[in-house]
Amino acid sequence: MEYYFRLISNLDENTMVNLAIPHIIALLGILTCGMMLYLALLVYRASPSDPKNRFLSLLLATEGIGAGVLYFFRIYPFPPEAIDFLFNVRYISGTSGTIRIMLYASIIVFYLNTPLTKKVRSFYKSKWILSVPVVGFLLMIGLMAALGGEVESVGDMSILECTESGEGRPATYSGGDFMFNTECPESLEPIYPVSISVIGIGNLQTIHLLLICTSMLIATMFLYRLDGKEGNADIIIDIDEVKAMRFGFLVKLIFTVGATVLVVAATNLIYDAEEKGLVNDILQDNLFYPALLSATVFMNIFGSFLMGVLFTYAILKKDVLGIDEQLRKTLTGTIFAGIGAVAFIAGTELMENLAGVGWLGAVVIGIGLITSRKTINAILSSVATKILPEVHTKDEATYLELYGLATEDGKINQKERNMLDAQAKSYGLTQERVKHLQAWYHENYKLNESEE
Repeated sequence: MEYYFRLISNLDENTMVNLAIPHIIALLGILTCGMMLYLALLVYRASPSDPKNRFLSLLLATEGIGAGVLYFFRIYPFPPEAIDFLFNVRYISGTSGTIRIMLYASIIVFYLNTPLTKKVRSFYKSKWILSVPVVGFLLMIGLMAALGGEVESVGDMSILECTESGEGRPATYSGGDFMFNTECPESLEPIYPVSISVIGIGNLQTIHLLLICTSMLIATMFLYRLDGKEGNADIIIDIDEVKAMRFGFLVKLIFTVGATVLVVAATNLIYDAEEKGLVNDILQDNLFYPALLSATVFMNIFGSFLMGVLFTYAILKKDVLGIDEQLRKTLTGTIFAGIGAVAFIAGTELMENLAGVGWLGAVVIGIGLITSRKTINAILSSVATKILPEVHTKDEATYLELYGLATEDGKINQKERNMLDAQAKSYGLTQERVKHLQAWYHENYKLNESEE
């Protein structure tokens, strides 16, 4: 914790972009992983024997683990001695990528009824579904071997430890040459000791990226071709579910492609710097480069988060009481927290430059967020409602139908009130939920209630 206190008390443009923001994004990845695992559990427990629920719970868990380990090496200034451990974490990231390719391509089997798709659905319904992570790992190992080994396929890993200004202590996983300058800048002395970890990019990441984008594109195009609830004796297509699923794939695809564009831009910056003879420091003076890298990772993590929320909404919206409302609160709360974190850092840095008192910016931003919290949340809630429209369970739909009949004449007598209370109790609806349903009914059907 001492390191984080040193960092917060010495924030400037350099430390903010090169250290603080990567730490925050890495933490967001861990939090996203925890949330996705929780959503995966919800989906599984809703119907443990349904192959679609089992499939999506595996997909959500894999997506979450991938988000959690994506930037794990930047969550803390790990010393060079931890480089073997950090490199092994990349096996988890690579395995999750391989598994996701298989799962993205499998979504179509739940909306087609052919002998092959029936067999695939039976596979996901059986215990053999547990073999998917093993198959993903073995495929990744095979690809790494075919591409020349672990370092050649996924890229090397480098760590520079700085205890004081001057020459630092470099380390690489491969034992080869250090790819950056080993000079520790004097400007960072207040936060020393510190270490910076950087990973290389190999051919395996390129292959993964192409296959992931291709499988998501195919799945998205297929889901957009499904335009009705008609199915057959074995498959009934719920268009509301399909809409949420395809929007989830589309969001993830857009964020993934966008992140790829940023990676290419960041890579071009490196080549431009080398051609112009610029200093290749592990802590870049050109802050645009590390900012692009952080934005790339954030887009991948946030894309996974949105896809997880949309997939969970698609499957559980009619089965789990109030799941749509819970997911909307999760979505708005996460976005608000992200806005607050970025504003906090930006405000601190701005006041540090203007007045030399960084903490004053944090206070101003904090007061601003508190006073405008309701307005911001209202805007975010409006957006979340459009993305995740309110839906009701079968019991809630039945209660709303009875409530509509009771209010046809514009008023509810005591007998009707007792009947509605009895039905709410039998359906397990709380008083708070009943009030919400009634308010929703009047808001959507514009009826005026008057009680006797």
